[in-house]
Amino acid sequence: MMSLLPHEPRIVDTARQQVLTERCLLPELPALRTLFLHLRGTIDATLAPRQPVKLGKPYPLGCCAEISLALQQALRDLDPTQLPPAAVAGHAALARFQAAGGTSRRVWGYQRGRGMRHALLIGTLLIDAAQDSSDASLAPVALTPFAQAGLTPLRDHRHFALLAAAEWQAHVYPNHVLPALAPYAPLIVLVPGGSVRLEADAHYMLALARRGGFASSAAVLAMPAMTPALFGAIANVLAQAGFEVAADAPQGRAAALDLCRQYRDAGTRDADARHEATLTTLARANRALQVLQVAARPAG
Repeated sequence: MMSLLPHEPRIVDTARQQVLTERCLLPELPALRTLFLHLRGTIDATLAPRQPVKLGKPYPLGCCAEISLALQQALRDLDPTQLPPAAVAGHAALARFQAAGGTSRRVWGYQRGRGMRHALLIGTLLIDAAQDSSDASLAPVALTPFAQAGLTPLRDHRHFALLAAAEWQAHVYPNHVLPALAPYAPLIVLVPGGSVRLEADAHYMLALARRGGFASSAAVLAMPAMTPALFGAIANVLAQAGFEVAADAPQGRAAALDLCRQYRDAGTRDADARHEATLTTLARANRALQVLQVAARPAG
């Protein structure tokens, strides 16, 4: 069996995790729900004032990633003596579960009808602490058996591009502008009401590109190029920030595809160092691109 990619929604040792979930977690399910509702309340008190609106929508809509990350940190920093009495049993159940070898990690994937989702996978329970980030009418927290949740891994970068277009109403283009990053970040995404971004910088997608010999990246780099005017606007911003950009889309496409082939043929040699350097450079490029704001779509 293949090793897990970062945040991949999959359970490796299902039988053992199911036993531990049934033994430690399911008997305390109401207390666990109370615990996560309490943590969500504390998260809202911090995140809502910090980001009251995202892409034109009020908090918590669109804030699945932020809430999931905050929940993971809240669990690490949790002081059980500060919990309300009804949540104490939930925390104790989690502690017993982890002491017995139960696993807990953040996952990211696609859920039919709800798009790309971040959640916690604790044993064989999927904890969605931001259920209302996609639909304000839903309860904020849901605890669902992972086998019934329907959260599946993204297949490739084309799958990501299709979901971004459907979920965010984004315009998605191949990254012919910055070929040095294209094997790992082969897409340029323009989200109405947001900024221009090189994607996908999710650790899962970066590792997926690498494990597949960059075939996923090469496939989307062959998509139709953006207009020369848009190419020029993005290239100008990145060039001013000190990046080496392609002269035009055909040159960038050729250079990007050539790098995909080089990285594929190099295999694991120097891959770890290149991966870490890519993450740093990608973050710097996306910070530079924040000056390019995309007009929001008109209502209706």
